[in-house]
Parts: sequence; structure tokens; C-alpha cells
Amino acid sequence: MKKTLKETRRQGWLTLLALSVIAITVYIGFAPLFSLVGGGVAGAVIGSSFGAIFVIILTMYLLNKQTEIEQETKKSERVFDEKVRLYQQILDIARDILIDGNLSEEEINRLPFPVIRLQMLGADETIAAFQKVFAKLNAVYAETDGDSINISENDRNEIFQMLSSFAGVCRKDLGISDKDVSEKISKETNQAIANSGKKERDYTKYSFDGKKLAKNRYVWNVISNFINENPGMTLNEFEKVINRVPSELAEKKEGIWKTYDEAIELFVSKGSKHKRHFITDTKDVLSGKELVLKLKDEEICITNQWNLRQITCFVEMIKQKGIRYE
Repeated sequence: MKKTLKETRRQGWLTLLALSVIAITVYIGFAPLFSLVGGGVAGAVIGSSFGAIFVIILTMYLLNKQTEIEQETKKSERVFDEKVRLYQQILDIARDILIDGNLSEEEINRLPFPVIRLQMLGADETIAAFQKVFAKLNAVYAETDGDSINISENDRNEIFQMLSSFAGVCRKDLGISDKDVSEKISKETNQAIANSGKKERDYTKYSFDGKKLAKNRYVWNVISNFINENPGMTLNEFEKVINRVPSELAEKKEGIWKTYDEAIELFVSKGSKHKRHFITDTKDVLSGKELVLKLKDEEICITNQWNLRQITCFVEMIKQKGIRYE
């Protein structure tokens, strides 16, 4: 039967006590005993016996100490591996929550059990660091009614900063470093996280009918004017001139336009942040239709997602088709 670490330590202390008793006994009683025996063979036997007993007990103590060290090492390795897995699991859950910008009931309910395991394995500082993250996520989820909550950019950045601090505490808890992450590195990391996924915005204006317009509004006005100049045009006729995904913009997989029903279906399936087509200027996307363009047999919605290269290709395309672009 394997001994527990506690039993091994207890055995070690008993062996050490025995060594101490023998050492004291020999120190106090060996000289009188040896004098009484009078040396010779008997004295040699007694001396060698005491020496053998002392060596045997000392060897037992050393072997017991080696067993204790091995058990401590195995325990430390197992706890280290479990901590790494737990910390990784917690960060993976946080990634899934933050990556899509939404916090659902299912996602928030994935955290309690890892937090309980954290109380079993983590240091007090590690537990306290993640409790701040958990409390913030709960506060964000409680702010608004509904099963799925949109996380604001400010809340997202604050949560990322808390997770960064949590990762730093985990690093110390795992013994990877005994120092906190430097303030300079921490600030640069948080700034990089806050700027991740953001692009430099292009504010170039495009002129149509004497008005300076943003890229997406320019496209909407050009296509709207083309439809107004060709009343009674069917969807089939329109698509022959302005293809949904023309070869010039093949990488723009969502296309230049969708039918109204398709645009509404996309909006409903993706949520309120997915306003990727011109439908209305009001917040009530499902009711307003003032930006929907009407053909003879269909209603279409123009995409509002354009970058500089795409708008350049669009202008060249309509020039070649003889459509008014200024």
C-alpha cells in the first residue's frame, strides 16, 4: 500500500527522533559501557553494533526523505498541470464570450464550475483576480433584459484589462516568474488589445449631383439615380447591368446588393449590430423602408460596407457601363 505524503513525513520524524535518542544514548553511555566491558573483542562487538544500528537508522531516514521529496515532486507536477489546464479553460471561455461581442446565458453559465475549481487549486491572489472578471461579466449581463447581451467597447476593453491582470497573477502562481509584468509592458499590451480589430478609417468623400458623400452613400445615390432614370426596370434587367457580385468585386462575397427579404433575414439572424444594408435611417429596421430601392417586381437594399479599393473598382465598373457617376 502506498504511503501518503503525511504518513511519509511522520515516519521521517520518527526516524529522526530515533537517531537523536541513539546519538544521545551513545554520547552519555558508550564510554562507561566500554570501560565496564574492558575493551577487547566484546568492546569491538559493542562498538560495531552501535555503529551498524546508527547507520541503518540513518539510511532509513535518508530513504524516507528521498521518498518524501519524490512525492512532493509528483504532487507539484500534477498540481502544476491541473492549474495550467484550468487557467487555459477559463481564458478559452472568456475568449468565446468576447470574440463575438455577445454575452449569452449559456456562456455566463459556463464560468461557475471553473471558478469553484479555481478555489481548489489557485492561490488567493489568482482567485481574487478572476473574481473581478466574473463580477464584471455578471454586471454586464444584468444591465439589459434578454438572453443575449451586446458587450460595449468600453466594457470589452475593461474586461480585457482584467483578464490581462489575471494572466499576470497566473504567471506568478505557476512559478514562471516571481515578478509582476512591468507597468510599461502591461500598458502597451492593453493598448494593443484595445486597438485590435480596428482599422484606420478612410474619410474620402465622393461627389455626386454636387454633394460630397461618404463611400457607401455615394454608391447608394449612384444606384438609386440609375433606377430612377430607368423606371419599370425588373430585377432581371437590373442584374444584367449591376450584378449582385460582379467579377470586378469578386472578393466582396456579400455582394453589392440583396433583395429586401434577404437583407431583413440577415439582420434578424445576426442581431441589431448587423446593419450591413441601407434599409432605413431610423432604429426600427423592421418597419422603416425609406432607403430600400424599388424595381418593378422587387425591392433591393444596397450594402453599406465599402473599403477604398472596393469603391475604386465600383467607380471603374459603372464608368464602363455608361452609368452616371458624378
